[in-house]
Amino acid sequence: MKLLKNFNYLFLLLVLLLCTNCKSNFNYDDLPKITYENVLSLNGEYLVVCYQTNCENCDKLKDIMDEYSKYSLDNSTAMQLYGLSINLSINKKICLLSSESYPSDMMNTTDYTKIKVKSTPSLLVIKNHQLIKVISDYNTERPVTETKNYLNQLMK
Repeated sequence: MKLLKNFNYLFLLLVLLLCTNCKSNFNYDDLPKITYENVLSLNGEYLVVCYQTNCENCDKLKDIMDEYSKYSLDNSTAMQLYGLSINLSINKKICLLSSESYPSDMMNTTDYTKIKVKSTPSLLVIKNHQLIKVISDYNTERPVTETKNYLNQLMK
């Protein structure tokens, strides 16, 4: 009987240890940073995730962001992932009010002032100093799912 009780404790301990490793330790603040004014300034093709603290949908994407971030570090041909925190005052100008409309000429722009977001997370795809893709409420009703699908596709 004592052996069975000890086995149960060991099993419970194992489950608890595994569950503590189940949650991602990913933190958006650990990503390389980019500011709104420099969002189009880097060469090549890269991703920018616009995020903020206390964002439920940002939290839902932590696992895939962690996975993609590690993938991009291990694969030299993968697009680098940068973080743009809208909590920082320097980045506030990227935000639109919910009543405001997105700029009609936002896509394919080379002018950073035309890039706007209403919600987080928003994933921006930049290529050669030009915004070529946005995944957010700008163009989908399911930005979390679409972002996950897009990043999974990039890792294939």
